[in-house]
Amino acid sequence: MFDQLKKYKNNGHFFFKKGDHLSKVSAAVPELPEVYYILRLAKGKVDLVYIGMSGSMLQNGQFKSQLLKKLLNNIQGGVKRQLFFENKIALEEIDALDIYWYVTFDKNNQDLPAYVEGQLMQDYFRVHGTLPVWNKDF
Repeated sequence: MFDQLKKYKNNGHFFFKKGDHLSKVSAAVPELPEVYYILRLAKGKVDLVYIGMSGSMLQNGQFKSQLLKKLLNNIQGGVKRQLFFENKIALEEIDALDIYWYVTFDKNNQDLPAYVEGQLMQDYFRVHGTLPVWNKDF
């Protein structure tokens, strides 16, 4: 569904499961502007539950410092993301989260993360008629 991500060669993914330390499993994520999505692995099923981006560009062409590694190890909904993920894992009986990231703005690509996130959201909405379950709005 996300064929447009194939052009971003600086990419990767990591798993987060009960008992993991988010800062350790996300250590290889670069501090660059990125889009990412989260897959939920639960009860033998894989579901895409979230699409996001990190790296908002300021008017002067510079990016804010809140890039993905910091974003992952910060706060969501007033709760540390480590605890947010742990709560989701317990509440939704999740075996693991599989988090994929793609650098969209570097020496090889000059795509704003918000633009790429919008394309991914549109593709998801076109297929499913909704946003991913953890995306509250767009």
